[in-house]
Amino acid sequence: MKRVLFDSDVLLDILAQRQPFVVASARALNTVMQKQVQGFVSGHAVTNIFYILRRQIGSETARKLIETLLQNIQIASVTHEVIRQALKSPIKDFEDAVTSAAAMATGLEIIVTRNKADFVASSVPAMLPEELLKMLSE
Repeated sequence: MKRVLFDSDVLLDILAQRQPFVVASARALNTVMQKQVQGFVSGHAVTNIFYILRRQIGSETARKLIETLLQNIQIASVTHEVIRQALKSPIKDFEDAVTSAAAMATGLEIIVTRNKADFVASSVPAMLPEELLKMLSE
């Protein structure tokens, strides 16, 4: 079973019902519920997701959505070593560098994101939600 990290943009597509991305992102996350992949989210992404959702739907609803999300996916820890690796990373955006380092430290195989270009320098390959679905159907 593939071990997959879902980037915050994909999870926000679902939790905030962002059009037109919600359908493909939800189908990709659904592969976790169907036991096709083992799903993860970076620890720092959870706080970012909460911050964004809280501003849109309020703290209580945001907390409930995150609780539900975490019933199905695990946390890729952001440790001292992950941050040190991210600081050395060739990835320009620090948040993306932390995401990549957390995925690598957790032994994950794929980062599912809508921004593949942000992860070109990542040692963990990135793919779009649609690409994950296509790969799993082959």
